[in-house]
Amino acid sequence: MTSRIRGLFSGGTSPALLSLAALPMAVILVLVIAMFWVSVQKGALGTPSAVYTLTNYSAVFGDPFVVSVVVNTLIFTISATLVALAIGLPIAWLVERTTLPGKTFLYAIMTLGLLIPGIYTAMGWTLIAHPRIGLLNRWLVDLFGLDDGPINIATPIGMGFVQGLSLAALAFILTSQMFRAMNPSLEEAARVHGMGYGKIIRRVTLPLARPGILAAVIYIFTIGIATFDIPAILGLGNRVYLLSTFIYLKVHPQGAGLPEYGITGVVGAFMIVVAGMLTLWYGQVLRQGHRFEVVTGKGYKPALIPLGRWSIFAWALILGYALISKLIPLLLIAYAALMPYFVPPSLEAMQQFSMTHFYGMDWELVSRGLKNTVVLVAVVPLAVLLLAFTISWLIVRSRSRVRYLLEFGAFLPQALPEVILAIGALLLALFVIGKNVPLYGSVWIIAIVYIVARLAFATRALNGSLLQIHRELEEAAFVSGLSTARTAWRVLFPLIRPTLFSVWIWTALLVYRELTAAVFLAVHDNITLPAVIWSYWFSGSINKASAVTLLMTLVLAPLIFIAWWFGRRSQVSLN
Repeated sequence: MTSRIRGLFSGGTSPALLSLAALPMAVILVLVIAMFWVSVQKGALGTPSAVYTLTNYSAVFGDPFVVSVVVNTLIFTISATLVALAIGLPIAWLVERTTLPGKTFLYAIMTLGLLIPGIYTAMGWTLIAHPRIGLLNRWLVDLFGLDDGPINIATPIGMGFVQGLSLAALAFILTSQMFRAMNPSLEEAARVHGMGYGKIIRRVTLPLARPGILAAVIYIFTIGIATFDIPAILGLGNRVYLLSTFIYLKVHPQGAGLPEYGITGVVGAFMIVVAGMLTLWYGQVLRQGHRFEVVTGKGYKPALIPLGRWSIFAWALILGYALISKLIPLLLIAYAALMPYFVPPSLEAMQQFSMTHFYGMDWELVSRGLKNTVVLVAVVPLAVLLLAFTISWLIVRSRSRVRYLLEFGAFLPQALPEVILAIGALLLALFVIGKNVPLYGSVWIIAIVYIVARLAFATRALNGSLLQIHRELEEAAFVSGLSTARTAWRVLFPLIRPTLFSVWIWTALLVYRELTAAVFLAVHDNITLPAVIWSYWFSGSINKASAVTLLMTLVLAPLIFIAWWFGRRSQVSLN
């Protein structure tokens, strides 16, 4: 017994646990290798006629259209990052450094904002600011007698604006902890010497917060590069392409064209390199954070800035953000679902509300999508919890150097956007293991990508909870004769149950609303509900897409409330 405890906690690592923990890292490695392997081949992939060549790379990097796609992606990503920070950063400062009332409600607004799918926001903003059908444009045309709508949301900047609205909640989560931990003594010293609040923020607060802000910028920028749902909803129909939508068209060509997997592999490899460089920069910024530490155990005394009447103005801005980013888009989606055809909202128009689109939708397709979504929601969170708990337990409890490798591997999915994982899985299933393992077209290929993609969040949440449990409890259980599995079940699981349930419900929600991987991997048999919405939207059936979205929202709403409630209890954070 003593040797087992010594083996587990003093450097030795159980081979079975280590194999289980290393499994998702091996999957990621295989997906990345498959991407590069396909990128250097030409011809009928997976057959002897395929030849190794670099012509795919010369074709991509010598194509002026690809250059324009890269430029569009940069403009979109920069716009999204700026908008997200312009909204999320001030709200984080208001919550953590001022006497703003109603902070619990504000936390609820921002936390729930993370769970509202970006596809909802994009669909809603299409109905608001599309150059042809957008309500805002039609009102402006009628009001000023214009020939065309003056606002075009289907541009890289317009799409970046909508993406920024969707990512503002993430910017808030990433920066609020930084403001909470900042010692106000330097600001108070500046105020004693006569500085105004504006000058203090500019000369003291923001320089101190610079590492946290820069880390948030890099993190959001990495997400923006490979975002698919909002550019697809807003840009594809208007022929405005980003890297993610460009890859989609190469995999799913329109008309009689054939998929160009080699080109897809090259673009995917390029995105892996960019995401990897940004992640290394992100890690470098975090490692240098100690240079800006101002919180010590001596004399730390948080103080809040009184807002007074400015609280009303602050709340007006916050509610304005909630309206334009979540509430109005959702209301317009519900309106479009109930209207026979889309016209500007009015009392007269609302008299035409009907269930036409609900009766007319392909219920066999919706049922198939619902069935596959339910399977994913049932399987993926449990698999994520099993793998994440194994990895976290080894990271926190083991003294082996292997834990550093596991920690890096657990964070790796955060560096690889889902579109990359999905393309890697698609290429692997089609050209590497297709003859032996029939993954292509099954719901399990989507499940594998979802499991790998959610590990980073789950392990970070469980690491924090396990660190709070003293290992003496486990050692006492081992001495009493319990096995490792029974110790985990009888001792650890009850103690970290709120975090386990919170991770489970958050993962289930993210799986339920996920679009990107489903769109790239779904075919007839393994289509999911978000992919059903996408199929209706892409074919021009906006009202039917809105009807399915409304049904999904009715199921999503109570789950979001449960996730928020358990998230508060377990203090799960994404940063």
